Amino acid sequence: MKYVSKGPFEKGYNGMVSASGNPEMMGMEFGVVKLENLDVLHFDYAQETVYDLLSGRVCFEWEEKKESVERKDCFHEGAVLLHVPQNTKVTVTAFADTEIAIVRTENPRSFASRLMRPEDCLCANEKRGAGQMNDMSTRMVRTFFDRSNCPQTNFFIGEVVHFPGKWSSYPPHQHVEPELYYYKFLPENGYGLAEFGDDAYKVKNNDLMGMPENITHSQCAAPGYAEYYLWCIRLRDDAPIVTTVVAEHSWVTAPDAKFFPEI
Repeated sequence: MKYVSKGPFEKGYNGMVSASGNPEMMGMEFGVVKLENLDVLHFDYAQETVYDLLSGRVCFEWEEKKESVERKDCFHEGAVLLHVPQNTKVTVTAFADTEIAIVRTENPRSFASRLMRPEDCLCANEKRGAGQMNDMSTRMVRTFFDRSNCPQTNFFIGEVVHFPGKWSSYPPHQHVEPELYYYKFLPENGYGLAEFGDDAYKVKNNDLMGMPENITHSQCAAPGYAEYYLWCIRLRDDAPIVTTVVAEHSWVTAPDAKFFPEI
């Protein structure tokens, strides 16, 4: 399902998915905050929440802590995010034009809040796909966290930057848990295609895709345009995630797989 961004974001919080309006996403909520220099916003969600700094310079304040961070853009620089449990008051003060993606979900468990930089992430900037499928699935993967480095979380979350004209999340795969993909393109007028079962959607800058349970999905970007997406999987409370690759296409990942013109 495609959730389209209707033009440029307005100042403040721009909601795109809500628990009440989108029950297929198992309670996940998503929006993007747009701030200008010296804007201040206060948050206090009764949910586990991730504040992913997409670009800009801000000061985060939470639990009597205060820290200033900067990220020029999400293509060339690693992740900067604040991860907090439910009922954690957060104040954000901007010192430049800023965008922050906010994703949240119900989670009664307690855990320590963390301001995370690339070195704190489970995977800071891993190049994947090199040497496979004639290098047609080369991308950079940044995994923030999952239950291996935050056992109490209900999220499996990170970012992908993949190269123009290439694919990611291929071969197509599926899982019971719902997933969100939020897109950026460089240059911004770029686009990609998002597989959704037997269908595909054209996705552009600031669009959002939602994959409910057991929907196969993969991505590709148009030549000339780098594609970024923030991905977030809402884990089940009492079960580990199991990802299933579409068996029909799994042969392409074999080290000795042969493609045209070899076949």
